[in-house]
Amino acid sequence: MPTKRLSDQGKSPWPMSRGWAIVWASFFTTAFASGASQYGFGMFVEPLEREFGWTRTQINLSLSIGLISGLLSPLIGWGVDKYGSRTIMTTSLIAVAISFLLRANMTELWQWYALSALMAVGFPGTWLPIGKLVGTWFPATRGRMMGTAITGNNVFGLVGVPVFSLIIRAEGWRLGYTVIGVIVLVITVAVWFVIQSDPLHGDVAAIEPTPTDQNNVRSSDYSLREAMRTKKFWLLLAGVTCAGFSYPSFMTQLIPHMQSVGWGSTQATLVLTVLAGTALASKISWGLISEKLTARISFVIAIFTMSSGVILVTLAGSSVFVWPAIVYFGAGFGGIGPLMSLVVMEVFGMRNYGTIQGVVTMVLATVPILIGPIVAGRLFDLTGSYDTSFWIVSGIFAAGGLLVFSVRVQKVPSGEESSNPP
Repeated sequence: MPTKRLSDQGKSPWPMSRGWAIVWASFFTTAFASGASQYGFGMFVEPLEREFGWTRTQINLSLSIGLISGLLSPLIGWGVDKYGSRTIMTTSLIAVAISFLLRANMTELWQWYALSALMAVGFPGTWLPIGKLVGTWFPATRGRMMGTAITGNNVFGLVGVPVFSLIIRAEGWRLGYTVIGVIVLVITVAVWFVIQSDPLHGDVAAIEPTPTDQNNVRSSDYSLREAMRTKKFWLLLAGVTCAGFSYPSFMTQLIPHMQSVGWGSTQATLVLTVLAGTALASKISWGLISEKLTARISFVIAIFTMSSGVILVTLAGSSVFVWPAIVYFGAGFGGIGPLMSLVVMEVFGMRNYGTIQGVVTMVLATVPILIGPIVAGRLFDLTGSYDTSFWIVSGIFAAGGLLVFSVRVQKVPSGEESSNPP
């Protein structure tokens, strides 16, 4: 029986449905699992330093433990394909919740490291399943829905950080960790009841053909082994890894850079806030653009925007022109997260998305972190400026854009779907 388009029924392409509930569950998951652990990290540094006498180096060493997340990503991605998104997400959220709750009672440095490791184990399973959920439930509008689902991370940076900073100042850091942990537990329960890996009959939010379908471009469902035998897998892997240098080589160095050109700490910190706000606003926009231009082309545009944005920030120095430069960079940066997942779907299909995305994430989450901060710090020590480092980062972004642009999606005749990729 042919499916009737929702648009033919005079309904919105985004109806209230189980799919929408999944999007909002994903939104709050990324807010309090990803956002609270990333944007919220800095809120606790000074209180921990003051109470326990730990040095900044000792506290920040926990960030290196985060490499566990990247190394576990292939296993987590395989688990999503094998056991479903609900099982992986709820299990991972429980680990994250326990990490937050037990931190409220820690007294020793080794406990800080152990709980950071537990956080790293749970972290990839809180966001890797989202791509497959969105791709399954919203085949025609997955771009904008992916953008919506993962904006929670940025929202916590803009709203959660100020709120929890007040709680910490008023009632202490232990209550801050407790409240976040309880919220994550509530989200875990919601996810268990809301998440469903496959859409119910008639409950898919939009059945319009995607731009890929309209152009008779259909990606076969590759297995990981089949994908790794293709040139486009390695081109795509290298390209998105280049994009991964945005955080360890630019964003983490942005405040020190602004301070090195003469800005005060408060003004320099505001730059990062503006960047986060711009990235938040651009996420859904990039999703919509991907539905018109394909995810691959959109990713290329976004990463070249980042590349030129870094140059503009470097050239602006301490002048007021740094503000539009930051906004420009943030507009491109906001698209990288959702578009990376969408490109993998577009090129290699949905069936084994979790497994393939897990491998991509492993490389993306390890190589830039191992190389970027060290090189940036060394170049600053040698030159007294971040300019050289930023020029190199801009070149890395541009190379990533060219690599992804060279990836080609297999074209097959309309109405045919190959199950055996060449």
